[in-house]
Amino acid sequence: MAPIRHIFTLILTVSMTIFCLSATAQQSSENAIPRVAAPAKQAPNTDAMIWRFIGPMAGTRGSVVLGHPTDPNVFYHGASGGLWKTPDAGQTWIPVGDGQFGTSSVGAMEISLSNPNIMYVGMGEPQMRNNVSWGDGVYKSVDGGETWSHLGLEDTHHISQVRIHPSNPDIVYVAAFGHAFGPNPERGVFRTRDGGKTWKRVLFKSETAGAIDLVMNPTNPDELFASIWEFERKAWGPKTGGPESGLWKSTDGGDTWTDITYNNGLPEGGRGRMGLTMSAADGNRVYALIDSETRPALYRSDDRGENWEFVSDYFQIIGRPFYYSHVYANPSNADELWVPNNRIFSSPDGGKTWVVEPGIKDDFHDIWIDPNNANRMIATCDGGVQVTLTGGLSWSTQYTQKTSQIYRVSTDNDFPYNVYGNAQDILAYKVPSASRWGGISGYETTLIGNGEQGDIFVDPDDSNIVFSMGGGHPMGGGGPFNRNNIKTGQNEVRNIWPEPIFGRNAHELPYRFQWDTPFFISKYDSDTIYSAGNVVFRSRDEGLTWEPISEDLTRDLKDKQVITGTPWLPEYFGQEIYSTINRLAESPVKQGVIWTGSDDGLIHLTRDEGETWENVTIPDLPEYAHVRELEASPHDAATLYVAISRFNTTDDYAPYLFKTDDFGKTWTNLSASFPQDETTHTIREDPVRKGLLYVGTESGVFASLDDGKNWQSIGLNMPNVPVVAMTVKDTDLVIATNGRGFWILDDVTPLRELNSEMITKPAHLYEIPDHIRFGYSWWMNYAPGGDPGGLKKYFVQNMRPGLTYYELGVVNGEKKRKFVDAGDPKPLGAMMYFRLSEGVDDVSITILDEDGNEIVTHGKDSLILKYAAKGDYSFDAGLNRFVWDMRYPLPSSIPGRPPTAIQPIAKPGKYFAKLTVDGVSQTQGFELFINPAEPYTREQTDERFVFWMDLYNNVENSSQNVLAALKLKEDVAARVKAMEESGASKRKIKAAQEQAAVIAELVDKYEAIFVPTGRTLAEIINLPAKIFTKMIWLHNMMEVTEGPVTASMIEVYEQLNEARDAANKSYREGMAQAMEAFEAVMD
Repeated sequence: MAPIRHIFTLILTVSMTIFCLSATAQQSSENAIPRVAAPAKQAPNTDAMIWRFIGPMAGTRGSVVLGHPTDPNVFYHGASGGLWKTPDAGQTWIPVGDGQFGTSSVGAMEISLSNPNIMYVGMGEPQMRNNVSWGDGVYKSVDGGETWSHLGLEDTHHISQVRIHPSNPDIVYVAAFGHAFGPNPERGVFRTRDGGKTWKRVLFKSETAGAIDLVMNPTNPDELFASIWEFERKAWGPKTGGPESGLWKSTDGGDTWTDITYNNGLPEGGRGRMGLTMSAADGNRVYALIDSETRPALYRSDDRGENWEFVSDYFQIIGRPFYYSHVYANPSNADELWVPNNRIFSSPDGGKTWVVEPGIKDDFHDIWIDPNNANRMIATCDGGVQVTLTGGLSWSTQYTQKTSQIYRVSTDNDFPYNVYGNAQDILAYKVPSASRWGGISGYETTLIGNGEQGDIFVDPDDSNIVFSMGGGHPMGGGGPFNRNNIKTGQNEVRNIWPEPIFGRNAHELPYRFQWDTPFFISKYDSDTIYSAGNVVFRSRDEGLTWEPISEDLTRDLKDKQVITGTPWLPEYFGQEIYSTINRLAESPVKQGVIWTGSDDGLIHLTRDEGETWENVTIPDLPEYAHVRELEASPHDAATLYVAISRFNTTDDYAPYLFKTDDFGKTWTNLSASFPQDETTHTIREDPVRKGLLYVGTESGVFASLDDGKNWQSIGLNMPNVPVVAMTVKDTDLVIATNGRGFWILDDVTPLRELNSEMITKPAHLYEIPDHIRFGYSWWMNYAPGGDPGGLKKYFVQNMRPGLTYYELGVVNGEKKRKFVDAGDPKPLGAMMYFRLSEGVDDVSITILDEDGNEIVTHGKDSLILKYAAKGDYSFDAGLNRFVWDMRYPLPSSIPGRPPTAIQPIAKPGKYFAKLTVDGVSQTQGFELFINPAEPYTREQTDERFVFWMDLYNNVENSSQNVLAALKLKEDVAARVKAMEESGASKRKIKAAQEQAAVIAELVDKYEAIFVPTGRTLAEIINLPAKIFTKMIWLHNMMEVTEGPVTASMIEVYEQLNEARDAANKSYREGMAQAMEAFEAVMD
């Protein structure tokens, strides 16, 4: 009985242990801390033509910041480049609302406290710089920002605040400034009580003054304070205050309002911009930061606005009020104040004393403080957005953002070519158009020097020298020409006229220079540089001397050349200089032909390098037309395209596009067929296809295939963002945006070739550009611990920074990766487009070598294809993209064994792509090149390829031998089984089985000589390397060089061939004897 008792005791003990462990696990699950968020998988974009953001990875001017009320790691940031969300306290930022918002400029945002899934966003930034972008009203989300619906108020243009009732998210107030560039009625404070279905304007002062701030009492949501601001921006300067400015109060949820502008204790005289704040810690206290004619300062009321007292006129919190004028009280401490200005300033004692806080840059515009944790904050400035969880002791970096506001764009002739541009109030950048690592890390960007405002070009004779018109330095203004030496890091300022403009009317200055001063390096003489103020200048010594070569080529409107702002505080920083030459263009086909365009509507032409000038202004051009772009045709010296706007002069947002083809004698208006709700910024003509035009507008990019008669959007996946400059580089369209940095549309061949004949065909294979490759690095395919497919990965190469991405799989030959903290990757292979019409069936694409031999074929089953519907003639209808990775297919695999990872990369040379659709084929040729910086000759690369292909074919032949041996083993086993089932004698069956075992052993030994046969990776690694494994090593060494094969590689390869031959000989001889014996048994 004892053993049984012991067994019973053991069972009981085990059972109790399991029960206790289960109970502990259940208790542990109940107390478990949940994961912050489940890893999200991403899906690839399968479109053919795709815009790529390339950089720079840096932030610029923001308008609004906000923290999520319940998720401590989530924050939001609104800027001219859209709405952004960080799920990880500023480490990474992702766009919100792209493809759903009609405009990109965000002015305000609020999240419902009673239901954080409900969010409202007001469009149009309220920081009224000269390059301010406008919005299209209010949007709402009820699912935490995943989807958005438009709620109207389109004509408000600039929304400064959104306030949501704390217990009823259907009650919302919107502070609408209205149009920045002219009067309009849709401004003031609006209210909805039905979640945005209907709106009522509850506070309105006039068509020239709008709501610039709005505060809801945290202890009484029916009590509201509003700041009304009289302001108007023009190209010649802003009016930054006036008699319509004031403070207003409501105690009944906005039904009625009381003017408290001059309540007891507030200053007399005129008003400019004013900011307001309250703290939940004291529902009676109100602070107002007031731009005043008599005493600009911070004021305080302790009785909800009835009486006020002066607090502080510390100059750092009241400076440049039109651009700042925000004040924020800590929600948990009414004595702690924060004021964003040129720096962030805080006060611990209600504004009596101030200290400067650390920040990532200067020019701050908004701050948010968590009501439940004052150490959790977010702020935005002209350098982007910063997050702190330590009360401002440390902040997140701005180099995780994609919101740069770029003025102009140019490229160089390097490989890969680089893109240059000046960013608003930051720096001049040089960003590579592609990277061997896929994503274009911010660490690959070169900081050129002083940024902000004008053109930038690399010296065609010395790529270390970059010339820029950058005024982001103390000597800005006066045509701030810079000579930047990348090698030495020196930024030499060589202003055309080095004299401060402050305090002087523009008509008193010797020369007037546009904020966006143009210049170019002559394509006919790289030592000659042209620039312009109100006259054209020329320099032949890199800006050391400048000679005027024209008279005043503007209208010289002196009444628009006076100091602006208010009578008590001028606003005259350079953006306000008017009647200037805004654009210059040199004919790329005829020397001496130069065009000028002024911001007051004149166009001039010289055909003799500036000796004489002719006024060729467009007849009947509307007043105050601002010439935004001149495009001298790359096909015809007599042809010029012009893009004009009038939004910043007359509040007119219509498009204006013109063309002359006879040196300005006559003009054709191209605007009538253009979308009438688009404001035109820039225009370019394709250098290959005459009459193919590209136009950048306030919300995207358009193209015309017929010289402006018809237009279609080519925005594709790009957000609705202002496109302010463009250039065509080889087959690529490169653009600069006001808020989202640089973008590239790779290979515009489908636009260049599209015609009426092509779209009627079942299929069309477009011309394929030649491809220059970087060279391969094994890190590109490294997947530590396996490939998580669609989940975020944090490095491409050990310790290489700035390459966080989602692995999205392979689509039509292209390895797709979506980078979070880097520019988008260019396909690392030869890219080709083809068009398919609806109704076709069988589709394949084949790559052929120069002799017409097939390298690889991809059939319909391995492709994701799109088809053009009948009658759909849009440029991307039925358009497909395939990327050949330049590799040969894998050798034949051995069943149950790891693949033999040997895929030679094609040698430089001529190749062909063959598209076959329903049995009909068409072919296009293209050429592969290695990186031009590589030192190797074509002869060397050809010799290398001979070795590589011999190795590849060697592996394939040996694989076939192994497969044949395995087939023999299988056949022998099948014959033995048939004998077993035939009723043969046991003796004969046993003899057959024994001989079959000998054959199987021979085959197994033969296979094991070539391929690893371990059951696990650990076993395989610890077994002696096989022939194929050693050949893979040689292959891997071939992958990472474009150069010759090393002597030791050749020696090892010869040894492997000897081992192969010995294995083959031994196997053949052994198998011949074994098969002879087997056949004897089987007889």
